Amino acid sequence: MDRPTLRQLEYLVAVADLGTFGAAAESVHVSQPAMSAQIAELEQRLGVTLFERDRRGARVTPEGEAIVTAARRVLEEADQLVRLATDRRGDVVGELSIGIIPTMAPYLLPTVVREVKRRYPAAELLLRELRTAELVAELVDGTLDLGILAAPVPELDRGVEVAELAQDPFVLALPEGHPFAGKGRLPQSALSGLPMLLLEDGHCLRVHAQNACAQIGAGALGSIQATGLASLSQMVAAGMGATLLPACAIDVEARPGSGISVRRLRSPEPYRTVVLAWRSNSPRAEHFRILGSALAGPVGDACRLDRRGL
Repeated sequence: MDRPTLRQLEYLVAVADLGTFGAAAESVHVSQPAMSAQIAELEQRLGVTLFERDRRGARVTPEGEAIVTAARRVLEEADQLVRLATDRRGDVVGELSIGIIPTMAPYLLPTVVREVKRRYPAAELLLRELRTAELVAELVDGTLDLGILAAPVPELDRGVEVAELAQDPFVLALPEGHPFAGKGRLPQSALSGLPMLLLEDGHCLRVHAQNACAQIGAGALGSIQATGLASLSQMVAAGMGATLLPACAIDVEARPGSGISVRRLRSPEPYRTVVLAWRSNSPRAEHFRILGSALAGPVGDACRLDRRGL
């Protein structure tokens, strides 16, 4: 048996409610012959006479009463489906996988998670900490929905869209008591030849720090490398050298009692750019564009130096 269409069920209910084909046709903005033809086809599909027709109008047959009741229920469910889809247009539901590089994860994830959960409470967050190359690969192949990383990223192809969230300035991290420790901005000329500790190969922050060292005239200690920012900070606190620390990490790695002093550099101040990335053909792309705009404020605040009195 062919299924009736929603339009036919709508016509059925209209005739049952209004009692005439003419009034029902007018209520749903079709001609009376078109209405009559659709009801006749519905009766043929179901094998049931739905209305008794005479010059006074149309009355629902006893067999048709149950069908009209069922038709009302189907139309109500269809309306509910439309309402549900409308309600969800501004929401993200189900799994939402986010990758973030290790030199941002401990410092920016709390801010990112709070904002994502506030905007999309029905989303189930799956968080991954990945180095840049792995993150980009999983983003492009669809394993990840979103990536938070530092730009520029040459590996990103044209199928990936990026929203800038913040500029994350670098500060000079020194052992407490170092001659350069103090207030105010440090002239970059003072850093000429200053040995700098770096992360090991594979971290994009290593490349950014190397570029910044070249820019400010500082030298890198290639023989001493750390696996992460926490280890790097501990090396600085132990007096093994200095490093460039991104602003977002200061509250954790250079907090009071850490043994580390930080100092801003004079212009041009080195920085890295924090971005949100997603596949441009993602069905959630419009959501992610809106999310990128929403995250820019709180992530920008997390990377600000003036709020730390620097």
